[in-house]
Amino acid sequence: MSTKNQHQDRSPCPLASALDIVGDHWTLLIIRDLMFMGRHEYKEMLEAWEGISSNILSNRLEKLTSSQMIDSVPHPESKRRKLYYLTEKGKSLLPVIAELTIWGFAQKKSNKVPPHLKELLTGSRTKLTKKVLNSLTKWEKTYL
Repeated sequence: MSTKNQHQDRSPCPLASALDIVGDHWTLLIIRDLMFMGRHEYKEMLEAWEGISSNILSNRLEKLTSSQMIDSVPHPESKRRKLYYLTEKGKSLLPVIAELTIWGFAQKKSNKVPPHLKELLTGSRTKLTKKVLNSLTKWEKTYL
């Protein structure tokens, strides 16, 4: 990771340091995919609506892994493929990502939001957190 984009060594601001890890568009969308969309494979993330390029996806997955926000395991069907998942550190972003997503939903009110996500975004924060964490735990019990 380039030091020219890192604030942690030159700024005492915790927000600036946090933005070094999750402060770009693609990183947050990868976290969204893992957290809300059930996308755990590289190819699934490439197929997301926003159209991330393969080199950017590879870079962001590497960055998130090195910052211990995500980790990976070999895919059960092929050792050449990986399944990515949120670590406890990555899951700790749930309240932040949820609030940002809820705020974005209120601004846009799009009809294109997948039904399962729309249901989460219009319910209580407690219900959203519980449902997402249960879903992540269920996935982990299957693949980790």
